[in-house]
Amino acid sequence: MECLGPSLHDVLHEHRQGRPFPEGDVRCIMEQLLGAAKHMHGLRIIHRDIKPGNILVGADGISTVKICDLGLAVSMAEPAPYGQHGTRRYMAPEMLLGKTDYDATVDMWSLGCVMAELLSGKPLFDGDDDAQQHLAIFRVLGVPLFTIWPAYKSLPLAGKLVTPPHVISRNKLRQHFPEDLLSKEGFEVLKGLLSCNVDKRLSATTALRRPWFANVTKDLYCVHHKCA
Repeated sequence: MECLGPSLHDVLHEHRQGRPFPEGDVRCIMEQLLGAAKHMHGLRIIHRDIKPGNILVGADGISTVKICDLGLAVSMAEPAPYGQHGTRRYMAPEMLLGKTDYDATVDMWSLGCVMAELLSGKPLFDGDDDAQQHLAIFRVLGVPLFTIWPAYKSLPLAGKLVTPPHVISRNKLRQHFPEDLLSKEGFEVLKGLLSCNVDKRLSATTALRRPWFANVTKDLYCVHHKCA
């Protein structure tokens, strides 16, 4: 078995004391995580608990990161319904709202949350319970509109877990990650991963084809780059 170092959570919150990673490092990490997700999803496996604590960093730093702990994973070969599993901070909104026939797109949301945390040094959505978690998502991504998220009203707990604010609010994700922090190409990936509408959420394969990852295979950031 390969020997790896600390978790990405420990690297970010202990070794770096919450100091965000620069964009180049985040790109290096995300390319590897998306590659791992692509492989898992190709095998019809949903991890369901992707988070910094379940990502291990190699001894050579972020040039090697790997997703671990498949204890909550489920095979899509098994028919739905699937239960609500995972860690709230990284849980997709459709899972919070009781959807039981979800698919691998729930992992893509989790990867978006991981990407945001690496860039900011803290979780983007951090509610104390499922209702507060959903309100935290609304505050950043806006109140769901039927035209943007048509499946919202059909979810089991829509309007029951929490009542969306009556005032229509716009997506504020770019305000949290301005262009001096995240390039246009990088933001395209982040926004695509953090789409409440699963039909518009990026798959691992599609995300890896975005311009942000062009020429990153041997990116200098990924060559013997240390975490601290």
